[in-house]
Amino acid sequence: MKILCLGNNQENTDKFVTILAKRSGVANNGLVDSYLFEPINEGYYHTSLVDVSLGGIIGLAKNFDQILMLDLPHKQWSSWKLLLSTYKLCKDLDAQGHDVVYKQNKNIKSLDYWKNLVQDNKSFCIYPWVNFVEAQDHNVLCARSTHKLITTKDKLLGNWQTNAEYTKLRNKMLKGERLEEHCRVCYDYESKGIESYRQFETQDWAAVLDLQSIEDLNNIHNPYYYEIRLSNKCNLMCRGCKPEFSHLIEKEFNDHGIDYPLDDVQGYTGFDVIDIHSLSKETRVYLTGGEPTVMKEVYEFMRQCIAENKTDFDFTLGTNCQFISDTFLELADHFTYMNFAVSLDGYGAVNDYWRWLSDWDTIVANMKLLEQHGHNVSINIVPGIYNVTNLHLLYEFLDREFPLAGMYLQINHNPWQSAYNHPNKELVMESMHRCQQTRAYQTDGKSNKTSIDSLYNHYADPNFKYDPVALQQFFEYNDKLDHARCSHLGDYIPELEACRKLV
Repeated sequence: MKILCLGNNQENTDKFVTILAKRSGVANNGLVDSYLFEPINEGYYHTSLVDVSLGGIIGLAKNFDQILMLDLPHKQWSSWKLLLSTYKLCKDLDAQGHDVVYKQNKNIKSLDYWKNLVQDNKSFCIYPWVNFVEAQDHNVLCARSTHKLITTKDKLLGNWQTNAEYTKLRNKMLKGERLEEHCRVCYDYESKGIESYRQFETQDWAAVLDLQSIEDLNNIHNPYYYEIRLSNKCNLMCRGCKPEFSHLIEKEFNDHGIDYPLDDVQGYTGFDVIDIHSLSKETRVYLTGGEPTVMKEVYEFMRQCIAENKTDFDFTLGTNCQFISDTFLELADHFTYMNFAVSLDGYGAVNDYWRWLSDWDTIVANMKLLEQHGHNVSINIVPGIYNVTNLHLLYEFLDREFPLAGMYLQINHNPWQSAYNHPNKELVMESMHRCQQTRAYQTDGKSNKTSIDSLYNHYADPNFKYDPVALQQFFEYNDKLDHARCSHLGDYIPELEACRKLV
Protein backbone atom coordinates (compact mmCIF):
# COMPACT_ATOMS: atom_id res chain seq x y z
CA MET A 1 0.00 0.00 0.00
CA LYS A 2 1.30 3.46 -0.95
CA ILE A 3 0.27 6.17 1.49
CA LEU A 4 0.83 9.94 1.01
CA CYS A 5 0.93 11.89 4.29
CA LEU A 6 0.16 15.60 4.31
CA GLY A 7 1.85 17.67 6.98
CA ASN A 8 3.35 20.99 7.99
CA ASN A 9 6.60 21.23 6.01
CA GLN A 10 8.69 20.98 9.19
CA GLU A 11 11.17 18.42 10.49
CA ASN A 12 8.61 16.89 12.86
CA THR A 13 6.55 15.76 9.85
CA ASP A 14 9.27 13.32 8.81
CA LYS A 15 9.64 12.13 12.41
CA PHE A 16 5.90 11.56 12.67
CA VAL A 17 5.83 9.59 9.40
CA THR A 18 8.79 7.48 10.56
CA ILE A 19 6.85 6.51 13.69
CA LEU A 20 3.79 5.58 11.62
CA ALA A 21 5.92 3.54 9.23
CA LYS A 22 7.61 1.57 12.05
CA ARG A 23 4.23 0.78 13.60
CA SER A 24 3.06 -0.63 10.29
CA GLY A 25 6.31 -2.44 9.53
CA VAL A 26 6.91 -0.53 6.28
CA ALA A 27 9.33 2.15 5.07
CA ASN A 28 9.21 5.91 5.30
CA ASN A 29 10.16 6.70 1.71
CA GLY A 30 10.70 10.37 2.45
CA LEU A 31 9.67 13.70 0.99
CA VAL A 32 7.76 14.18 -2.26
CA ASP A 33 8.69 17.58 -3.68
CA SER A 34 7.38 17.40 -7.26
CA TYR A 35 3.89 17.01 -8.68
CA LEU A 36 5.44 14.73 -11.34
CA PHE A 37 6.56 12.17 -8.74
CA GLU A 38 5.43 8.55 -9.18
CA PRO A 39 5.88 6.21 -6.17
CA ILE A 40 7.51 2.81 -6.78
CA ASN A 41 7.85 1.27 -3.32
CA GLU A 42 5.14 0.39 -0.85
CA GLY A 43 4.97 2.36 2.39
CA TYR A 44 4.67 5.97 3.52
CA TYR A 45 5.56 9.18 1.69
CA HIS A 46 5.01 12.75 2.85
CA THR A 47 4.66 16.23 1.43
CA SER A 48 3.02 19.58 2.11
CA LEU A 49 1.48 22.47 0.24
CA VAL A 50 4.78 24.28 0.59
CA ASP A 51 6.63 21.50 -1.24
CA VAL A 52 3.99 20.82 -3.92
CA SER A 53 1.18 23.14 -5.00
CA LEU A 54 -2.39 22.25 -4.14
CA GLY A 55 -3.22 21.48 -7.74
CA GLY A 56 -0.08 19.35 -7.96
CA ILE A 57 -1.09 17.26 -4.93
CA ILE A 58 -4.53 16.69 -6.44
CA GLY A 59 -2.71 15.28 -9.46
CA LEU A 60 -0.40 13.21 -7.25
CA ALA A 61 -3.26 11.66 -5.31
CA LYS A 62 -4.16 9.27 -8.13
CA ASN A 63 -0.76 7.57 -7.69
CA PHE A 64 -1.43 6.66 -4.05
CA ASP A 65 -3.76 4.19 -2.40
CA GLN A 66 -4.47 6.44 0.55
CA ILE A 67 -4.09 10.10 1.60
CA LEU A 68 -3.52 10.77 5.30
CA MET A 69 -3.61 14.16 7.04
CA LEU A 70 -1.19 13.99 9.92
CA ASP A 71 -2.32 14.48 13.51
CA LEU A 72 -0.37 17.65 14.21
CA PRO A 73 -1.51 20.16 16.85
CA HIS A 74 -2.41 23.65 15.70
CA LYS A 75 0.80 25.12 17.09
CA GLN A 76 2.97 22.68 15.10
CA TRP A 77 1.74 23.96 11.75
CA SER A 78 4.04 26.58 10.26
CA SER A 79 0.95 28.75 9.69
CA TRP A 80 -2.82 28.59 10.04
CA LYS A 81 -3.01 29.03 6.26
CA LEU A 82 -1.15 25.77 5.71
CA LEU A 83 -3.38 23.95 8.19
CA LEU A 84 -6.61 25.24 6.64
CA SER A 85 -5.48 24.70 3.06
CA THR A 86 -4.44 21.13 3.86
CA TYR A 87 -7.80 20.47 5.48
CA LYS A 88 -9.67 21.87 2.46
CA LEU A 89 -7.50 19.79 0.16
CA CYS A 90 -8.39 16.63 2.07
CA LYS A 91 -12.09 17.49 1.87
CA ASP A 92 -11.79 17.95 -1.89
CA LEU A 93 -9.91 14.69 -2.36
CA ASP A 94 -12.48 12.88 -0.23
CA ALA A 95 -15.28 14.31 -2.38
CA GLN A 96 -13.44 13.11 -5.50
CA GLY A 97 -13.51 9.53 -4.24
CA HIS A 98 -9.99 9.12 -2.88
CA ASP A 99 -9.35 7.12 0.29
CA VAL A 100 -8.66 9.99 2.69
CA VAL A 101 -7.96 9.49 6.39
CA TYR A 102 -8.54 12.29 8.87
CA LYS A 103 -6.93 11.92 12.25
CA GLN A 104 -9.55 12.97 14.76
CA ASN A 105 -7.60 15.78 16.33
CA LYS A 106 -8.88 19.08 17.67
CA ASN A 107 -8.08 20.94 14.46
CA ILE A 108 -10.16 18.75 12.20
CA LYS A 109 -13.07 18.64 14.60
CA SER A 110 -13.10 22.43 14.95
CA LEU A 111 -12.72 23.10 11.22
CA ASP A 112 -15.53 20.67 10.50
CA TYR A 113 -17.61 22.44 13.13
CA TRP A 114 -17.34 25.83 11.41
CA LYS A 115 -17.82 24.38 7.94
CA ASN A 116 -21.03 22.69 9.06
CA LEU A 117 -22.19 25.80 10.92
CA VAL A 118 -22.20 28.05 7.84
CA GLN A 119 -23.88 25.29 5.85
CA ASP A 120 -26.66 24.85 8.39
CA ASN A 121 -27.10 28.52 9.32
CA LYS A 122 -27.47 30.48 6.06
CA SER A 123 -27.14 33.80 7.85
CA PHE A 124 -24.20 33.32 10.21
CA CYS A 125 -20.96 35.14 9.38
CA ILE A 126 -17.97 35.73 11.64
CA TYR A 127 -17.45 39.29 10.37
CA PRO A 128 -19.42 41.08 13.15
CA TRP A 129 -17.05 39.52 15.69
CA VAL A 130 -13.75 40.35 13.96
CA ASN A 131 -14.25 42.92 11.21
CA PHE A 132 -13.67 46.69 11.34
CA VAL A 133 -14.41 48.53 8.10
CA GLU A 134 -14.85 52.27 8.32
CA ALA A 135 -16.17 54.51 5.56
CA GLN A 136 -15.64 58.13 6.54
CA ASP A 137 -18.08 58.77 9.39
CA HIS A 138 -19.64 55.32 9.66
CA ASN A 139 -18.94 51.64 9.86
CA VAL A 140 -20.12 48.93 7.52
CA LEU A 141 -20.19 45.20 8.17
CA CYS A 142 -17.81 44.52 5.30
CA ALA A 143 -16.55 46.04 2.07
CA ARG A 144 -19.49 44.57 0.12
CA SER A 145 -22.10 46.33 2.24
CA THR A 146 -23.06 49.99 1.99
CA HIS A 147 -25.54 49.86 4.89
CA LYS A 148 -24.48 52.02 7.83
CA LEU A 149 -23.95 50.39 11.21
CA ILE A 150 -22.41 53.05 13.43
CA THR A 151 -22.07 56.73 12.60
CA THR A 152 -18.74 57.40 14.33
CA LYS A 153 -15.84 55.17 15.22
CA ASP A 154 -15.74 56.70 18.71
CA LYS A 155 -18.88 54.76 19.53
CA LEU A 156 -17.13 51.52 18.67
CA LEU A 157 -13.47 51.54 19.58
CA GLY A 158 -12.91 50.27 23.12
CA ASN A 159 -16.42 48.88 23.19
CA TRP A 160 -16.21 46.13 20.61
CA GLN A 161 -17.80 43.26 22.48
CA THR A 162 -20.78 45.14 23.88
CA ASN A 163 -21.62 47.65 21.13
CA ALA A 164 -25.42 47.69 20.76
CA GLU A 165 -25.57 47.69 16.94
CA TYR A 166 -23.05 44.91 16.55
CA THR A 167 -24.71 42.90 19.34
CA LYS A 168 -28.06 43.19 17.57
CA LEU A 169 -26.47 42.03 14.30
CA ARG A 170 -24.70 39.12 15.97
CA ASN A 171 -27.88 37.91 17.68
CA LYS A 172 -29.84 37.98 14.41
CA MET A 173 -27.16 35.92 12.71
CA LEU A 174 -27.09 33.38 15.54
CA LYS A 175 -30.87 32.99 15.14
CA GLY A 176 -30.47 32.44 11.39
CA GLU A 177 -32.28 35.66 10.40
CA ARG A 178 -31.40 36.92 6.92
CA LEU A 179 -29.87 40.40 6.76
CA GLU A 180 -30.60 41.51 3.23
CA GLU A 181 -29.45 45.09 3.76
CA HIS A 182 -25.97 43.92 4.81
CA CYS A 183 -25.44 40.53 3.21
CA ARG A 184 -27.15 40.51 -0.22
CA VAL A 185 -23.85 40.02 -2.09
CA CYS A 186 -23.11 36.78 -0.25
CA TYR A 187 -26.71 35.61 -0.62
CA ASP A 188 -26.47 36.25 -4.35
CA TYR A 189 -23.20 34.33 -4.61
CA GLU A 190 -24.64 31.34 -2.80
CA SER A 191 -27.78 31.32 -4.97
CA LYS A 192 -25.46 30.81 -7.96
CA GLY A 193 -23.46 28.04 -6.25
CA ILE A 194 -20.45 30.31 -5.66
CA GLU A 195 -18.55 30.16 -2.37
CA SER A 196 -19.43 33.39 -0.56
CA TYR A 197 -17.32 35.63 1.63
CA ARG A 198 -19.20 34.58 4.77
CA GLN A 199 -18.48 30.91 4.02
CA PHE A 200 -14.81 31.45 3.19
CA GLU A 201 -13.95 34.01 5.87
CA THR A 202 -15.72 32.24 8.73
CA GLN A 203 -13.58 29.15 8.31
CA ASP A 204 -10.52 31.31 7.68
CA TRP A 205 -10.88 33.20 10.93
CA ALA A 206 -11.73 30.09 12.90
CA ALA A 207 -8.35 28.71 11.83
CA VAL A 208 -6.49 31.99 12.50
CA LEU A 209 -7.86 32.36 16.03
CA ASP A 210 -8.03 28.62 16.81
CA LEU A 211 -11.75 28.85 17.63
CA GLN A 212 -13.38 25.59 18.71
CA SER A 213 -17.03 26.59 18.86
CA ILE A 214 -19.39 29.53 18.75
CA GLU A 215 -18.92 30.07 22.49
CA ASP A 216 -15.31 31.14 21.80
CA LEU A 217 -16.63 34.23 20.02
CA ASN A 218 -17.45 35.69 23.44
CA ASN A 219 -13.72 35.92 24.13
CA ILE A 220 -13.05 38.27 21.21
CA HIS A 221 -12.64 41.71 22.79
CA ASN A 222 -11.27 43.71 19.87
CA PRO A 223 -11.33 43.71 16.06
CA TYR A 224 -8.81 41.52 14.29
CA TYR A 225 -9.41 42.73 10.73
CA TYR A 226 -8.96 46.29 9.51
CA GLU A 227 -9.70 47.32 5.95
CA ILE A 228 -8.23 50.70 5.07
CA ARG A 229 -9.14 52.61 1.92
CA LEU A 230 -7.17 55.84 2.08
CA SER A 231 -8.19 57.61 -1.10
CA ASN A 232 -8.92 57.16 -4.81
CA LYS A 233 -5.35 57.98 -5.82
CA CYS A 234 -4.45 55.44 -8.48
CA ASN A 235 -2.08 54.95 -11.41
CA LEU A 236 -4.55 52.96 -13.55
CA MET A 237 -7.95 53.47 -15.21
CA CYS A 238 -9.59 50.04 -15.12
CA ARG A 239 -12.69 49.69 -17.30
CA GLY A 240 -14.66 48.07 -14.53
CA CYS A 241 -13.72 50.76 -12.04
CA LYS A 242 -15.25 54.15 -11.18
CA PRO A 243 -14.26 57.57 -9.83
CA GLU A 244 -14.70 56.41 -6.25
CA PHE A 245 -11.60 54.22 -6.66
CA SER A 246 -9.47 56.07 -9.24
CA HIS A 247 -8.75 59.78 -9.43
CA LEU A 248 -7.62 59.32 -13.05
CA ILE A 249 -11.03 57.92 -13.98
CA GLU A 250 -12.66 60.74 -12.08
CA LYS A 251 -10.72 63.26 -14.19
CA GLU A 252 -11.43 61.36 -17.42
CA PHE A 253 -15.17 61.25 -16.75
CA ASN A 254 -15.23 64.95 -15.94
CA ASP A 255 -13.16 65.87 -19.02
CA HIS A 256 -15.26 63.77 -21.43
CA GLY A 257 -18.71 64.00 -19.85
CA ILE A 258 -18.96 60.26 -19.16
CA ASP A 259 -21.71 59.16 -16.79
CA TYR A 260 -21.40 56.09 -14.56
CA PRO A 261 -24.25 54.64 -12.51
CA LEU A 262 -22.64 55.06 -9.08
CA ASP A 263 -23.34 52.89 -6.07
CA ASP A 264 -23.52 54.57 -2.69
CA VAL A 265 -20.05 55.95 -2.10
CA GLN A 266 -18.48 54.52 1.06
CA GLY A 267 -15.76 57.10 1.22
CA TYR A 268 -12.30 56.75 2.71
CA THR A 269 -10.77 56.18 6.07
CA GLY A 270 -7.31 56.42 7.64
CA PHE A 271 -4.82 54.68 9.89
CA ASP A 272 -6.13 56.42 13.01
CA VAL A 273 -8.55 53.50 13.52
CA ILE A 274 -5.58 51.20 14.23
CA ASP A 275 -3.76 51.09 17.54
CA ILE A 276 -0.34 49.99 16.26
CA HIS A 277 0.67 48.75 19.71
CA SER A 278 -2.22 46.25 19.68
CA LEU A 279 -1.19 44.60 16.40
CA SER A 280 -0.38 40.90 16.71
CA LYS A 281 0.27 37.94 14.45
CA GLU A 282 -3.50 37.25 14.46
CA THR A 283 -4.34 40.76 13.24
CA ARG A 284 -4.95 41.41 9.56
CA VAL A 285 -4.56 44.81 7.98
CA TYR A 286 -5.75 45.06 4.39
CA LEU A 287 -4.89 48.17 2.41
CA THR A 288 -6.69 49.00 -0.81
CA GLY A 289 -7.55 52.09 -2.71
CA GLY A 290 -6.92 53.52 -5.15
CA GLU A 291 -3.50 52.00 -5.33
CA PRO A 292 -1.65 51.74 -1.97
CA THR A 293 1.86 51.66 -3.47
CA VAL A 294 1.54 55.25 -4.73
CA MET A 295 0.16 56.70 -1.46
CA LYS A 296 2.65 58.40 0.85
CA GLU A 297 0.44 57.57 3.85
CA VAL A 298 1.13 53.86 3.31
CA TYR A 299 4.90 54.46 3.42
CA GLU A 300 4.47 56.47 6.62
CA PHE A 301 2.39 53.72 8.24
CA MET A 302 4.98 51.09 7.35
CA ARG A 303 7.79 53.23 8.77
CA GLN A 304 5.83 53.72 12.00
CA CYS A 305 5.22 49.98 12.35
CA ILE A 306 8.94 49.34 11.85
CA ALA A 307 9.86 52.00 14.41
CA GLU A 308 7.45 50.44 16.96
CA ASN A 309 8.71 46.91 16.16
CA LYS A 310 5.21 45.87 15.10
CA THR A 311 5.91 43.98 11.90
CA ASP A 312 4.59 40.46 12.59
CA PHE A 313 0.89 40.99 11.78
CA ASP A 314 -0.80 39.71 8.61
CA PHE A 315 -0.26 42.65 6.26
CA THR A 316 -1.94 42.59 2.84
CA LEU A 317 -1.97 45.11 0.02
CA GLY A 318 -4.52 45.00 -2.76
CA THR A 319 -2.34 46.20 -5.63
CA ASN A 320 -2.08 46.41 -9.40
CA CYS A 321 1.65 45.65 -8.98
CA GLN A 322 2.53 48.26 -11.58
CA PHE A 323 4.81 50.25 -9.30
CA ILE A 324 7.12 48.61 -6.77
CA SER A 325 9.80 51.12 -5.89
CA ASP A 326 13.09 50.26 -4.22
CA THR A 327 11.98 52.27 -1.19
CA PHE A 328 8.69 50.38 -0.94
CA LEU A 329 10.40 47.00 -1.29
CA GLU A 330 12.94 47.90 1.39
CA LEU A 331 10.11 48.73 3.78
CA ALA A 332 8.12 45.61 2.87
CA ASP A 333 11.08 43.38 3.65
CA HIS A 334 10.78 44.28 7.34
CA PHE A 335 7.37 42.59 7.67
CA THR A 336 7.05 38.91 8.57
CA TYR A 337 3.74 38.22 6.79
CA MET A 338 3.67 40.52 3.78
CA ASN A 339 1.03 39.61 1.21
CA PHE A 340 0.35 41.14 -2.19
CA ALA A 341 -3.12 40.52 -3.61
CA VAL A 342 -2.36 41.37 -7.25
CA SER A 343 -5.27 42.32 -9.50
CA LEU A 344 -5.07 40.61 -12.89
CA ASP A 345 -8.06 40.51 -15.20
CA GLY A 346 -6.69 38.81 -18.25
CA TYR A 347 -3.57 37.59 -19.96
CA GLY A 348 -1.22 40.03 -21.70
CA ALA A 349 -2.97 42.60 -23.88
CA VAL A 350 -6.43 41.73 -22.51
CA ASN A 351 -5.28 42.70 -19.03
CA ASP A 352 -3.69 45.91 -20.31
CA TYR A 353 -6.87 46.86 -22.18
CA TRP A 354 -9.14 46.26 -19.20
CA ARG A 355 -6.68 47.66 -16.67
CA TRP A 356 -5.80 50.69 -18.81
CA LEU A 357 -2.27 52.14 -18.41
CA SER A 358 -0.96 48.83 -17.04
CA ASP A 359 1.98 47.04 -18.62
CA TRP A 360 1.87 43.25 -18.51
CA ASP A 361 5.62 42.67 -18.55
CA THR A 362 6.16 45.13 -15.70
CA ILE A 363 3.48 43.45 -13.58
CA VAL A 364 4.95 39.97 -14.10
CA ALA A 365 8.48 41.20 -13.34
CA ASN A 366 7.27 42.87 -10.12
CA MET A 367 5.37 39.74 -9.03
CA LYS A 368 8.51 37.65 -9.48
CA LEU A 369 10.56 40.25 -7.61
CA LEU A 370 8.16 40.11 -4.65
CA GLU A 371 8.34 36.30 -4.57
CA GLN A 372 12.14 36.46 -4.70
CA HIS A 373 12.01 38.63 -1.58
CA GLY A 374 9.95 35.97 0.20
CA HIS A 375 6.58 37.73 0.04
CA ASN A 376 3.33 35.94 -0.68
CA VAL A 377 1.67 36.74 -4.01
CA SER A 378 -1.96 35.90 -4.68
CA ILE A 379 -4.15 36.80 -7.65
CA ASN A 380 -7.41 38.78 -7.57
CA ILE A 381 -9.57 38.31 -10.68
CA VAL A 382 -12.85 39.93 -11.67
CA PRO A 383 -14.50 37.73 -14.31
CA GLY A 384 -16.53 39.97 -16.60
CA ILE A 385 -17.53 40.35 -20.21
CA TYR A 386 -14.01 41.39 -21.25
CA ASN A 387 -12.24 38.24 -20.06
CA VAL A 388 -14.86 35.49 -19.78
CA THR A 389 -13.86 34.00 -23.18
CA ASN A 390 -10.12 34.14 -22.62
CA LEU A 391 -9.68 33.59 -18.88
CA HIS A 392 -8.05 30.20 -19.50
CA LEU A 393 -4.99 31.96 -20.95
CA LEU A 394 -4.42 33.64 -17.57
CA TYR A 395 -4.94 30.38 -15.67
CA GLU A 396 -2.53 28.51 -17.93
CA PHE A 397 0.04 31.29 -17.54
CA LEU A 398 -0.26 31.14 -13.75
CA ASP A 399 0.25 27.38 -13.88
CA ARG A 400 3.54 27.96 -15.66
CA GLU A 401 4.89 30.96 -13.80
CA PHE A 402 3.18 31.19 -10.38
CA PRO A 403 2.08 27.67 -9.39
CA LEU A 404 1.85 28.51 -5.67
CA ALA A 405 -0.29 31.64 -6.04
CA GLY A 406 -3.77 31.58 -4.50
CA MET A 407 -6.72 32.64 -6.67
CA TYR A 408 -9.47 35.00 -5.52
CA LEU A 409 -12.43 35.69 -7.79
CA GLN A 410 -15.14 38.34 -7.52
CA ILE A 411 -17.54 38.13 -10.45
CA ASN A 412 -18.60 41.40 -12.10
CA HIS A 413 -22.40 41.56 -11.86
CA ASN A 414 -22.84 45.04 -13.38
CA PRO A 415 -25.44 44.48 -16.12
CA TRP A 416 -23.37 46.21 -18.81
CA GLN A 417 -20.18 44.33 -17.92
CA SER A 418 -21.62 41.10 -16.59
CA ALA A 419 -19.70 37.84 -16.82
CA TYR A 420 -23.09 36.20 -17.32
CA ASN A 421 -24.05 38.11 -20.47
CA HIS A 422 -21.62 37.17 -23.25
CA PRO A 423 -23.49 36.14 -26.43
CA ASN A 424 -20.90 33.55 -27.52
CA LYS A 425 -21.69 30.76 -25.08
CA GLU A 426 -19.49 28.24 -26.88
CA LEU A 427 -16.36 30.35 -26.41
CA VAL A 428 -17.18 30.95 -22.75
CA MET A 429 -17.76 27.27 -22.06
CA GLU A 430 -14.52 26.34 -23.82
CA SER A 431 -12.59 28.89 -21.74
CA MET A 432 -14.16 27.73 -18.45
CA HIS A 433 -13.48 24.10 -19.34
CA ARG A 434 -9.83 24.86 -20.00
CA CYS A 435 -9.64 26.74 -16.68
CA GLN A 436 -10.93 23.59 -14.97
CA GLN A 437 -7.99 21.60 -16.38
CA THR A 438 -5.38 23.79 -14.69
CA ARG A 439 -3.70 23.52 -11.32
CA ALA A 440 -4.57 27.18 -10.73
CA TYR A 441 -8.24 26.19 -10.74
CA GLN A 442 -7.51 23.73 -7.92
CA THR A 443 -6.29 26.35 -5.43
CA ASP A 444 -8.50 26.94 -2.41
CA GLY A 445 -8.67 30.68 -3.02
CA LYS A 446 -11.85 32.62 -2.36
CA SER A 447 -14.67 31.73 -4.80
CA ASN A 448 -12.19 30.35 -7.33
CA LYS A 449 -13.46 26.94 -8.36
CA THR A 450 -17.07 27.73 -7.57
CA SER A 451 -17.05 30.90 -9.73
CA ILE A 452 -15.58 29.06 -12.72
CA ASP A 453 -18.08 26.22 -12.26
CA SER A 454 -20.98 28.67 -11.91
CA LEU A 455 -20.06 30.39 -15.17
CA TYR A 456 -19.71 27.09 -17.01
CA ASN A 457 -23.08 25.85 -15.75
CA HIS A 458 -24.77 29.16 -16.56
CA TYR A 459 -23.73 29.04 -20.21
CA ALA A 460 -24.28 25.28 -20.49
CA ASP A 461 -27.94 25.73 -19.56
CA PRO A 462 -30.01 25.03 -22.71
CA ASN A 463 -32.25 27.96 -21.74
CA PHE A 464 -29.37 30.46 -21.71
CA LYS A 465 -30.21 33.79 -23.31
CA TYR A 466 -28.17 36.94 -23.28
CA ASP A 467 -29.67 40.37 -22.62
CA PRO A 468 -29.26 42.48 -25.79
CA VAL A 469 -30.23 45.68 -23.94
CA ALA A 470 -27.45 45.22 -21.37
CA LEU A 471 -25.05 44.29 -24.18
CA GLN A 472 -25.93 47.50 -26.01
CA GLN A 473 -25.29 49.46 -22.81
CA PHE A 474 -21.88 47.80 -22.57
CA PHE A 475 -20.87 48.84 -26.10
CA GLU A 476 -22.12 52.39 -25.58
CA TYR A 477 -20.15 52.74 -22.35
CA ASN A 478 -16.97 51.08 -23.66
CA ASP A 479 -17.10 53.15 -26.87
CA LYS A 480 -16.99 56.30 -24.74
CA LEU A 481 -13.88 55.01 -23.00
CA ASP A 482 -12.28 54.02 -26.30
CA HIS A 483 -12.99 57.46 -27.72
CA ALA A 484 -11.42 59.18 -24.71
CA ARG A 485 -8.39 56.84 -24.79
CA CYS A 486 -7.92 56.57 -28.57
CA SER A 487 -8.21 52.78 -28.30
CA HIS A 488 -10.36 50.19 -30.07
CA LEU A 489 -11.91 47.07 -28.54
CA GLY A 490 -11.30 44.97 -31.66
CA ASP A 491 -7.54 45.45 -31.41
CA TYR A 492 -7.49 43.68 -28.03
CA ILE A 493 -10.53 41.41 -27.78
CA PRO A 494 -11.76 40.73 -31.34
CA GLU A 495 -14.18 38.00 -30.24
CA LEU A 496 -16.03 40.55 -28.11
CA GLU A 497 -16.02 43.16 -30.87
CA ALA A 498 -17.62 40.55 -33.16
CA CYS A 499 -20.65 40.47 -30.85
CA ARG A 500 -21.51 44.09 -31.71
CA LYS A 501 -23.58 42.85 -34.67
CA LEU A 502 -25.91 41.03 -32.25
CA VAL A 503 -27.35 44.23 -30.75
